[in-house]
Amino acid sequence: MLRFSRHISIIVAVVALLLVTSASFSLAQDAPLRFGAIIKTEANEYWQAMAAGYEFAAARYGVEVVVGSVPTEADTDEQLALAESYLDQGFDALLVSPITPSNLNSALAAATEAGIPVINVDELIPADAAADAGIDIALRIASNNYQAGQLAGNYVLANLEAGSQVAILEGLAGNVSGQARRDGFFDTVNGTMNVVASQPADWDRTRALDVTTNILQANPDVKAIYAANDTMALGATEAVRAAGLEGQIIIIGTDAVPEALDAIRDGRMTGTVAQYPFEIGVLAVENAIKLAAGRPIPTRIDAPIRLLTAGDLDAPVQPMPDPAIGDLSFGAIIKTEANEYWQAMADGYAFAAETYGVNVQVGSVPTEADTDEQLALAESYLDQGFDALLVSPITPSNLNSALAAASEAGLPVINVDELIPAAAAAEAGIDIAQRIASNNYQAGQLAGNYVLANLEAGAQVAILEGLAGNVSGQARRDGFFDTVSGTMNVVASQPADWDRTRALDVTTNILQANPDVKAIYAANDTMALGAAEAVRAAGLEGQIIIIGTDAVPEALDAIREGRMTGTVAQYPYEIGVLAVENAIKLAEGRPIPMSIDAPIRLLTADNVG
Repeated sequence: MLRFSRHISIIVAVVALLLVTSASFSLAQDAPLRFGAIIKTEANEYWQAMAAGYEFAAARYGVEVVVGSVPTEADTDEQLALAESYLDQGFDALLVSPITPSNLNSALAAATEAGIPVINVDELIPADAAADAGIDIALRIASNNYQAGQLAGNYVLANLEAGSQVAILEGLAGNVSGQARRDGFFDTVNGTMNVVASQPADWDRTRALDVTTNILQANPDVKAIYAANDTMALGATEAVRAAGLEGQIIIIGTDAVPEALDAIRDGRMTGTVAQYPFEIGVLAVENAIKLAAGRPIPTRIDAPIRLLTAGDLDAPVQPMPDPAIGDLSFGAIIKTEANEYWQAMADGYAFAAETYGVNVQVGSVPTEADTDEQLALAESYLDQGFDALLVSPITPSNLNSALAAASEAGLPVINVDELIPAAAAAEAGIDIAQRIASNNYQAGQLAGNYVLANLEAGAQVAILEGLAGNVSGQARRDGFFDTVSGTMNVVASQPADWDRTRALDVTTNILQANPDVKAIYAANDTMALGAAEAVRAAGLEGQIIIIGTDAVPEALDAIREGRMTGTVAQYPYEIGVLAVENAIKLAEGRPIPMSIDAPIRLLTADNVG
């Protein structure tokens, strides 16, 4: 086992908003990093909270964050002028929340042209619109509205009998966020509950009162109402009270506005799905720091959301921790340090321990066959006083009994890389606070986008899948296929069993049947290296794009030598850092994302180093 406990701190300046002087961390910079943050208006408490998050992150991490806003959300031109003024202030990144998805586009295109990274926060610019405008967005951070609906739906499933009648109050017809919340709820309950109505109430309290009144008249047995915002939920409570049904119908809203929280305390509402703009601001700064250091970051983070009911309101909805991190200790379990992937994750844990001044005890077993020994290791962690467990099971089930015991004892669990399926975790009694892993579908998408950008439409391409039925391999295959299909001609998609020799044989056969193939995507590098041998044997080296997945050292050498075109890299080091960062927040009682897609990046000769 490894233990990391060295502490590093520096003193940073007083932050007026927080009125504290705090310990922060060495960022290996001669001068503090500077970030320009643009919110909408501080006349709205949502954006006030995000500004507070930016100020907190500046204090905790020893950086400077300049937060700018405009008087109202109608001041689109003034916000654009503010963004333009940020272009020549020497900021290391811009963290921006446009009033509309397009009003800052010209300034952000200029930022991209000048090499200033852009992190898009909360009000998201659509990917196609950003590309058309010439904006390179490094990261998008926003709440996941579909997940908000799911949280409400899961509460209803857990608290009503199957077949119960439920209703939905949608937002304005056609509004994207409202529709996503509606869909998340509907998809979760449909088939178990009876959804008797799903109607727009236009985000309006009076309209929601009228719509709910009509729903109850037509369906007097309704047992739950989900509203896509709290304003409509409050209107629904009035209709329920007028019908003499108060206390008999679950009413859940979205947003956690103060009046809704009061209604929950009073028993007029059941719950609300809270967003956390404070934490969104912190996430933006954390990732801007990594960007400035040249480290990989996720392309999107779904910000924390949480369903709040009466029992959750005894504590602050948004805890405000001291910028100085307390004395925390975490138990991390990886698979085996005989594998360089897990060595890299252990290094990430060590870096995070030193950087944030916490203890991280990392345990491993000799081989990936030692499932029982890994279980014994997890069991030994239960009585060591850790503030959280960060675990990578060898299989999706071999640690389940120990993790169920951890949940029973109130010890938070973060599931890292080898994920335990949600249904299996629930059945075993495991409460997983967060899942962190690479998104295999996105890996395939990255390879597919490279092919689209570098071949003419209609070109023939082929796919080497992993072992038939393997989930990660299938996801990589699907990501690539869905990206190129319809533009390119996918002439073959065949399993090569993760094996180099098998990949050589499969590729040889594909090339014989399809001599005009111009690109091959392999779901791992081992198969990509086998494909490279087949391409060389066919006298086609340099004429066919070959992209693998995993960034193993031999594949990186093959890219440098021109035998492969690229590989989609995963970053176990950064996964370890992410796990510790989120464990710290958990220990401070703060909300964290339910899942994070860890950083991945397509490496080619241009950026392989």
